[in-house]
Amino acid sequence: MIRALHRWPGLLALALLAVLSLSGAALSVFPAAERLSAPQPGAGQSVADLAALVAATHPGLEEIRRSPSGRITAWWFRGGTAGSAVVDPVTGGDLGPADPNPVERWLTNLHRSLFLGDSGRLAMAAGAAAMLVLALSGAALIARRVGGWRHWFARLRGPIAGRLHVEISRIAVFGLLFSAGTALWMTASTFNLLPDDAPRPPLPAAISGTTRLPIDRMAALRSVPVDSLRKLSFPQEGDLQDLFTLVTDSGTGLINQGTGEMLAWAEATPWQKVSETIYMLHTGQGAATFGLILGLLALSVPILGMTGLLVWAQGRRGWTHPKDNAPAARARDVILVGSEGGSTWGFAETLARSLREAGQAVHVAPMTSFDPNRYPRAERFLILAATYGDGDAPEAAKGFLDRLGGMRKPPAAPFAVLGFGDRSFPAYCAFAAEVDRLARAKGWASLLPMDTVDRQSPQDFARWGRALGDALGLGSGPIDFVDLA
Repeated sequence: MIRALHRWPGLLALALLAVLSLSGAALSVFPAAERLSAPQPGAGQSVADLAALVAATHPGLEEIRRSPSGRITAWWFRGGTAGSAVVDPVTGGDLGPADPNPVERWLTNLHRSLFLGDSGRLAMAAGAAAMLVLALSGAALIARRVGGWRHWFARLRGPIAGRLHVEISRIAVFGLLFSAGTALWMTASTFNLLPDDAPRPPLPAAISGTTRLPIDRMAALRSVPVDSLRKLSFPQEGDLQDLFTLVTDSGTGLINQGTGEMLAWAEATPWQKVSETIYMLHTGQGAATFGLILGLLALSVPILGMTGLLVWAQGRRGWTHPKDNAPAARARDVILVGSEGGSTWGFAETLARSLREAGQAVHVAPMTSFDPNRYPRAERFLILAATYGDGDAPEAAKGFLDRLGGMRKPPAAPFAVLGFGDRSFPAYCAFAAEVDRLARAKGWASLLPMDTVDRQSPQDFARWGRALGDALGLGSGPIDFVDLA
């Protein structure tokens, strides 16, 4: 069940996940670059000091914003023309245009919505959900493969595509879980599914209509350091009833322009703070180093997609129909294979080739197709079974134990079980051992005691081959079990 839950979202959403991850990785660079280029405020500089400097050089100033990276941007309206610029917090002078980077804007639209508006946002949210399912199911599969969470970084063996897939996943999975979860949170916030809107302070009943106090003397602004500023909106020029609106990390306040005192204040809600923290960590805006780490981990998604495809293809290619495979109805030797990554099929092909050279009629099939009635002339069943994870059946052996347990009477031909595994795992050849135990419990005659092959050892396989040759009365000479396919 977990393998199917992991496989199909990955196969179906691979292209979408590639776009999501690659665009996210590219976007993670911009906050870091902005952080490095943004000029920093002077020591102890307050919002009042900053606002006074910027207002002195920008008549008609309407708003000052500070991005999480520290970049200060000013907006003004003068002579019927609107303007904006990035400003130096120390001098108040312009540093350059406030227009967003066109590449960053293009990537942001691609990453958030595929240029499709709300429907695109929902599609990308579906991609994030698929990534969340993949990360959770992948973590569970890794734990099963290595024998438990305590062995998370245990040494791996097997086909290189599968090893590479797991090695990368063991490092990247936690970052991918975080990225997917925060992306879904941000989507819910965008569609107003979360109560995280910034509270608006209540308008005071009475407002002093006196002339504006010099900004650098306003107590409510002098007490706020520039580092905590989000936005400062200026009252409309000539309107003595209008107010300054101050937004900081802590909340939103209304300031009397005539006295400089705080008239009303609304504290940021816990929901708002959580959403803003999630936004900061997901985008890297205000947490550039963490954003770069997430971006680097996001680059693993296309690699995991390709290695996952290879693992899936190898599993499908594992069972082929060789031209010299004897029909099931005429086979004397039946080789049943239970493999996950495909390596056990190589041993099965070597065994089949050697038996054919010794004059035997051999039929090779996956354990999933086991049905004794298909083999009326079978003289022996040779079961080559790998173990998946913590004693589970591999992909090519699903349902075998149920069929074996449901038999009313065992086949007349004896069986032999050869397990494949890695002794460093706690559940070494546990599935093969369960097959052997249940077969004996059902009264199935045994040709050989169960044996094992550790870490695909040719020596172990050859030792078992010699024992099999003796049991068949062929001797070890006619059967070459060392030349592995």
